[in-house]
Amino acid sequence: MGEGEGVESSNKPDIRLSSPFPWRGETLPPILDSETPEHLKRIRDLGIPYIFDIHTHFFPETIMKLIWRWFDNVNWAIGYRLSEAERVERLHHNGIQRFTTLNYAHKAEMASSLNDWTYANYKNWKGAIPFGTFYPEEGVLTYVKKAVEEYGFLGFKLHCEVSKLNLNSPELTDTFLYLQEKQIPILIHTGTAPLPGEFTGIQFFKPFLETYPKLEVIVAHMGADEISAYASLLDSYPNLALDTTMVFVDFLATGKVLDVDSAIPYLERYQNQIYFGSDFPNIPYNLNHPISRFLDLPISDLAKQKILYRNAENRFFK
Repeated sequence: MGEGEGVESSNKPDIRLSSPFPWRGETLPPILDSETPEHLKRIRDLGIPYIFDIHTHFFPETIMKLIWRWFDNVNWAIGYRLSEAERVERLHHNGIQRFTTLNYAHKAEMASSLNDWTYANYKNWKGAIPFGTFYPEEGVLTYVKKAVEEYGFLGFKLHCEVSKLNLNSPELTDTFLYLQEKQIPILIHTGTAPLPGEFTGIQFFKPFLETYPKLEVIVAHMGADEISAYASLLDSYPNLALDTTMVFVDFLATGKVLDVDSAIPYLERYQNQIYFGSDFPNIPYNLNHPISRFLDLPISDLAKQKILYRNAENRFFK
């Protein structure tokens, strides 16, 4: 595939220049995929057969376009505004052979239909790991059980900011207890980036984790601008993990400069509890950027192997 093939291009000025979510430095990485991404040789040299991306999104087309419209309104350029088939092709092109089908509901009576849609389509996306979602509403445990026991979903995604979801809601108690018993992981956007929400932040997450201490939870974005607070829980909760989505990149998704360098030691110390994530396709840069930046980090080869591939492989295919 040639330079930029399949990636939407435009003659319009780069909207990233006026975004409230700025870039570190003055040079913006292009939204282009090279014919042979340079990171492919680097991961092979590390003994990594492929990358397992724990944080990729799939929505019905109508909903995905509405999400992209929201990003357009805040000048957040979408790097891969493509069809599902083309997006899967770009993942494979970048060495991402396994990836999740994350979506989430922003209102009641939506989550179950999203699960049905995911189940009807995910087998068309080679390498897709089926994730469902749920919402605090009547019947939630019933459709979550269906997703696990009939659809065979391997995880769930929640977005506390978009869904205005309080993890401590009593409506979700039985559902969390069920997933805890089944050892089904939940990837939760509980941090305050790119925008804070009514129920985001460590003050809501910590009591939730104390209530369900054996629940398998993956915190998206390493908790955003509260990385140290979330990382401080890893010793006490061995079933807790973090994902690296949009942390070690030059794009400032929180709208401010974070001290991400101080988070690098966590990658080494907790190398068994960290997963690589990209947030594809809703990223304002090419997939090579977060992968290469991660490979550049001063951590051991073993930690890179575990985070890019082995931890997720062991979790979902043990």
